[in-house]
Amino acid sequence: MIGSGTGFHWGTRTVGSILVAVLALGAGCATNPDGTTEYKRTAIGALGGAAIGAGAGALIAGRGHRGTGALIGGVAGAAVGGGIGNYMDRQAAEMKRRLPEAAIARQGDKLYVALPSGILFDVDRDQVKPSARDQVGKAAEVLVKYPDTYITVEGHTDSSGSAEHNRKLSERRASGVRDLLASGGVATLRLAVRGYGETDPVADNATPEGRQSNRRVQLEIRPNEKLKAEQGQ
Repeated sequence: MIGSGTGFHWGTRTVGSILVAVLALGAGCATNPDGTTEYKRTAIGALGGAAIGAGAGALIAGRGHRGTGALIGGVAGAAVGGGIGNYMDRQAAEMKRRLPEAAIARQGDKLYVALPSGILFDVDRDQVKPSARDQVGKAAEVLVKYPDTYITVEGHTDSSGSAEHNRKLSERRASGVRDLLASGGVATLRLAVRGYGETDPVADNATPEGRQSNRRVQLEIRPNEKLKAEQGQ
């Protein structure tokens, strides 16, 4: 369950129900600049069956918000005012439109975009599938369009295999996605890589569905100094 070890013990169904209720009551709908419609001041992306099953906010579980990740992912956009919030919301909306199979969430002024590893990689391999290169290319196009951010490409695995094997595999996978983003025009100075291995799960590794959710490559997108300075932050 999400939230183990922090005093929160919410199951996937409960978290999802609360997220839907909060969004329905407190957000309302708005039309994005690109013509898509989403809940106002949020950046919750489409959650396909192969994507993160515990709600978009669960992407940020393991970063000090375990158990409340789904709610933070759903409503944190309301706490970010001014141009940075708008900039990140527009970027999130375009990511959602271009990558419907990704899970997308906002936490504060950061944007998280995750693709399940099953879409990107064969089992225990670190070469991006030819069929998935187009997906990474679409992400690169959006990142090029919004240049005032830094991106950390994070690799995550399930707990199968040794911790050291998983750490190295996650780092190689993240590096492969980083290289494709760079070849798609994203400036290398904007890109960093981190391999978490099995240390930052978003679901229970005891189930096949949980392990599938934990196998992912995630982009952490955050404003750079220029954007912060322009907004007086």
